Amino acid sequence: MPTSPEAPVSPQMAAVLAMVAPAAPGLAQVPADRCAEALGLTGVTVSALTRGRSLELIWHAPADTLGAALEDLQYTLGEGPSLECVHHNRAVLEPDLARTPETRWPVFLPDALHVGAGAFFAFSLRIGAIQLGVFAGYRTRPGALGPQQYRDALAFTDSATYLLLGGVPGARGRRDPLADLATLHRAEVHQATGMLSVRLRISLDEALLAIRTEAFSSGRPILDVARDVIVRREPPDVPSAD
Repeated sequence: MPTSPEAPVSPQMAAVLAMVAPAAPGLAQVPADRCAEALGLTGVTVSALTRGRSLELIWHAPADTLGAALEDLQYTLGEGPSLECVHHNRAVLEPDLARTPETRWPVFLPDALHVGAGAFFAFSLRIGAIQLGVFAGYRTRPGALGPQQYRDALAFTDSATYLLLGGVPGARGRRDPLADLATLHRAEVHQATGMLSVRLRISLDEALLAIRTEAFSSGRPILDVARDVIVRREPPDVPSAD
């Protein structure tokens, strides 16, 4: 769906973009639900790319539990549109998840449809070859983005890239959005990973794999499994290192 960089945004998206204060730009100033409404979507999220090439959810509407759940599913399962967007450095537009070939995301698709997602769109936040994260949106019903909605999504992607770039390490006067563990959506997962690593004397990678495996095999949200580890309930089985 080609579009011109000079194509005007809609009045609704212009109002969303106007919420960013030039003196102290940040995604926190922009209500995610207003952005979703401007794009005709049920919800939108922004995830930052970590040094380990995983995606960390850093922005979504507080009431948007489904948007967070869809990103958590991809984090747990290791596949999905947001991750494909990062791996191939291009937008992923799926207007009807029920018609998406099962072989594309064989584990993610059934779970995404089960929790109520009907369409999913992911845009790479990047400057040239430098990837910063993903701007994603979903609908609970199938439906493609219209031409104006697509232009608006690209406009917000550009703005989100600028806002995220202002928060990466080394940017003058800005704070790394991944540096403050307490503000991260998956703060408890990171905390549980460290605790399980020390408790069982295993590496952080093994501890995180154990938590992800337990979440997948039990069908429980990864945050619930992490909370069990934190309160010292029976820890998940540790997969063999072989």
